[in-house]
Amino acid sequence: MKSIGLVPNPHKIESMKLAAQLADWLIARGLGVLIPKDQAGEIGRPDLSATDDEVTQADFILVLGGDGTILRWSRIAAPKGTPMMGVNFGQYGFITEIHPQDVIPAMERVLAGDYIISERVMLKATVTRNDQPIGTFYALNEAVVGKGPFARLLGLHTYVGGRFIVTYTADGIIVSTPTGSTAYSLSAGGPVVHPDVSVMIVTPICPHTLNARSLVIPDDETVQIIGECGDEPSSMMLTIDGQLGEHLIQGDKVEISKAEFKARLVQIEPQSFYHKLQTRLRWGERFSGQ
Repeated sequence: MKSIGLVPNPHKIESMKLAAQLADWLIARGLGVLIPKDQAGEIGRPDLSATDDEVTQADFILVLGGDGTILRWSRIAAPKGTPMMGVNFGQYGFITEIHPQDVIPAMERVLAGDYIISERVMLKATVTRNDQPIGTFYALNEAVVGKGPFARLLGLHTYVGGRFIVTYTADGIIVSTPTGSTAYSLSAGGPVVHPDVSVMIVTPICPHTLNARSLVIPDDETVQIIGECGDEPSSMMLTIDGQLGEHLIQGDKVEISKAEFKARLVQIEPQSFYHKLQTRLRWGERFSGQ
């Protein structure tokens, strides 16, 4: 490796402090360091400032933040194939790999080539209105077609591979990757899926029926959702990873499929997914405590 993209969360003071320390540590080892312009200025290293595009051209990106920071940068880095590793400054840290106190030993292993790459499926969501595409979005966790600010149910006509499956009367539908199965989909009653399994998960949100369940489908299928939301222009929305949104109107079609590229996440321990289930979702806690 010759260059490292260093991306701290600007809203977390400890993340910014660690970024300043890591910049010195990396430079002392002969590596080039690229930091997004605003953050570089805030930590007193404007000489290391770079555009987001320049950061993603580094050999490796170290993200200092929670899962939300990883989600944002996955949309920028994944199309270029740049590997990322997350340092957890968030609440759960299911996508982030290590804790702040372990970052130096972890980076020593990365620089020595002692790591693996976990390739994660990303979703592509395209909105079509009057037979014309009006927007395309990419997600690492999930794409959600859901209600807007009004407390009302939607009629969501759902197709898989062009075949009509069901009309959900619900608050919305989550189409999730395996990576996102431990996020919003899990909260809505969806299954936990290992990130190496090649599937997508379709989960209704608060469906107005007792027999609605998640649907697990191959990730080479395409999910189409056409919503009925009445005449209110803001009563339905497509949300991407909980960070980006596109207002939908009656008759809009949302097509969700596997993206043509994957996010590349660096892992230090190959079995870290099961460890995270135990430590971050607290699986096995009762067994180990008795």
